[in-house]
Amino acid sequence: MADKVSITPRVFLARHGQTEWTKSGRYTGTTEMNLTDVGRQQVLGTSRVVVGTGNLIDPAKLGQVLVSPRNRAQQTFDLLFGEAQAKALTVENKVKTANELAEWNYGAYEGLLTSEILARRRDQGLDQWNIWEDGCENGEYEGTSS
Repeated sequence: MADKVSITPRVFLARHGQTEWTKSGRYTGTTEMNLTDVGRQQVLGTSRVVVGTGNLIDPAKLGQVLVSPRNRAQQTFDLLFGEAQAKALTVENKVKTANELAEWNYGAYEGLLTSEILARRRDQGLDQWNIWEDGCENGEYEGTSS
């Protein structure tokens, strides 16, 4: 799957594996959550197929790896590359923890289900909720996140 002659820069995005809150559909922003056993298996399964010499993500060809500061993202990085390769990338100064990649601050909506947010808004006399238009009570909205 790797393109051995390509010099075109590429960007790969990897979302963290399952957490208890992603499993239940709760909004997770600033709350630190660890991966579940299923989440760890998701990442390891992806790693076996995608990461490695000659694979789509060949660690030797990476120029920079940016990782969110959240525990779930850090765990995903470690599992995706494996302990030895993660350490090698770090020693080579190719890994940067980037606060800009941290998930939104959902404010008062943190840890809630969509149905709970909608009920809360109805109690406040507000109509439906669109995160991109309405943002998050005491949290972020489009244009304010870093």
